[in-house]
Amino acid sequence: MAAAWALSALPASAQIGDSNAPVDITADSAEVINSQCLAIWSGSAEALQGQTRLRAERIKVYSQRRGGACGPTQRIEAEGQVFYVTPTQTARGDAAVYDQGADTIVITGNVIIVQGRNVARGDRLTIRVSTRQATMESNARGRGAGNRVRGVFYPGAGGGLGIAQ
Repeated sequence: MAAAWALSALPASAQIGDSNAPVDITADSAEVINSQCLAIWSGSAEALQGQTRLRAERIKVYSQRRGGACGPTQRIEAEGQVFYVTPTQTARGDAAVYDQGADTIVITGNVIIVQGRNVARGDRLTIRVSTRQATMESNARGRGAGNRVRGVFYPGAGGGLGIAQ
């Protein structure tokens, strides 16, 4: 249940937010390696699209090679205090990876999802983009073990547990 609710805090496509809006990326430095179809944004990197924001210490964007040129986005990696923020939800972790070929978004390391007063926590959140199916996992096992997957939900608060469309 917590994983299904948490899914709505993440993008449903390769875009950062509204796919019709431009993506505005800022950072302390940027490096483009055309031979690898790779752009690296480092130092308090932030990508904005519409009302959606992705912040991390470093954002790497890998594009598909098409002929002799770089084409559409294939993979996005965010590292170091990752925050994905929409008008209604916030997801936080140590790292995040969007993999277009695998059809997944994975957030790892101290994952916290917040919607209103509702909060879910775990070590790893995996989302299948096309089906919007999500799984929250923890490395801790067994009753009484610390840092197990945990959710605290307030009925009727912060949009409930529904999936945002």
